Amino acid sequence: MAQLHEFLDGLLREGNVVFRSRPGPAEGPSAEVTALLAEAYETHRLDVAGPAIPFDAGVACEAAEVVRQACWAMVNQGDRVEDLAARVAMRRTPGGPSQHLSADLLLRYLPGVHRRARASGPDDPLVGMLAEVLRRWPLSGVLAGLEEPPLTPTNLGGHPGLLMLYAERYAARGRPAWEPERAGKDYLELVRQAAGRGASPEGGGGDGRQRG
Repeated sequence: MAQLHEFLDGLLREGNVVFRSRPGPAEGPSAEVTALLAEAYETHRLDVAGPAIPFDAGVACEAAEVVRQACWAMVNQGDRVEDLAARVAMRRTPGGPSQHLSADLLLRYLPGVHRRARASGPDDPLVGMLAEVLRRWPLSGVLAGLEEPPLTPTNLGGHPGLLMLYAERYAARGRPAWEPERAGKDYLELVRQAAGRGASPEGGGGDGRQRG
């Protein structure tokens, strides 16, 4: 069975998802997986200005498992297990900046999976399951272009770098229901002003992809 570390190595290092066999059961946060995610996180958080945001290994590992199971379910509809809903759901809920950004390390890939699942079968239950995850984790969910609003406040713990990153993502892909709240509106205005000048605001990668 395909192991989580093998899946993550291909996704984070090469941007590829390859399954040679069916994924095994959900795995706990092994030392090998945690080390791989921690290394990738150090690069990911370079896109976020402001105070450094600590890594939350538990959240990142759970998000990694959700993405792995979602990818398998999308390409192997005839080989799904009865507990699919549990496999593509985040048990943890967003808290402070650490949880938001650590989850985003992997959940930022989920909007692409959601779009492909919706294109192949909009009535597929997987589409709604993934939308539920994305609506609860707005830093990643804003990339999905969902019409339904987020289920979690978009203040992202008040971290300035996350608010800027969210504003950039919203300006590029967001729907009206996902407009930033409160202080986030000020960052959205900065993004729009910078776009009008033909420049990017300092301190953030608008699409959240890794740079290195």
